[in-house]
Amino acid sequence: MLIEAETLQNISDTIVDIGQQAQAIRDNGLNITTKADQDFVSQADILVEKALQTYLAQAFPNSGFLGEESGLKEGKDGIWVIDPIDGTTNFTLGMDYWCISVAYVVEDVIQLGIVYAPDRDELFIAQKGRGATLNGNTLKIVEPLPERVVLGLGRSNRNPLNHYLKMLEHLIVEENIEYRRFGAGALMLCHVASGQVHGYFEAHLNSWDALAGLLICQEAGASSNDFMANNGLYEGNRIWVAASGVWQRLAVYLEV
Repeated sequence: MLIEAETLQNISDTIVDIGQQAQAIRDNGLNITTKADQDFVSQADILVEKALQTYLAQAFPNSGFLGEESGLKEGKDGIWVIDPIDGTTNFTLGMDYWCISVAYVVEDVIQLGIVYAPDRDELFIAQKGRGATLNGNTLKIVEPLPERVVLGLGRSNRNPLNHYLKMLEHLIVEENIEYRRFGAGALMLCHVASGQVHGYFEAHLNSWDALAGLLICQEAGASSNDFMANNGLYEGNRIWVAASGVWQRLAVYLEV
């Protein structure tokens, strides 16, 4: 499915505008609610998701929605998968490492991914079979030298802490690999595509955090596991995305 250039421009312009509204809300002071330990939601999260759903419902009236804050709404055509603010903790603290993530999925195939990081002025866009861009510039994965690999990592509370700690030990001691953990999986996936890290792993990631960045990585030439397997769209899944050589090097250990 190809989204026409004018429609794609309208979608991305809308996401940018809504992202700037979220910045303004934060700068004027946030009301923050705790969903769970280290899991927060602000009025900006709610505004972004509602604004995106309103726009997309008008532009694509037969589509469904799956949002982090509002849950699932069935549709006849594809489904829009939305994380209004990935990296909410960073966002509330005034850090720049947060983003809006929007993906469009038809029959378990990701057709469109857009990730916008307002504080960093980074707009990532990918369409299935059409490549990926950052602020209009084409992205292409470059294989790093083995001794210079830096991975992005996420830590899921749905996976035992000791598994995460064992992985860190393996990466550092056995593989001599550096890592970074910035707290926004969607944006770290995009930074695999742009070469700021060479791979991203998380033992469990929800689809609204994963799908847009995953397509952007794939269209830039990265290797990945089958995130959609085992009902990944609705249940989430393990995710391992990297430059091909890095992916092969660690795939067996990461069990993907």
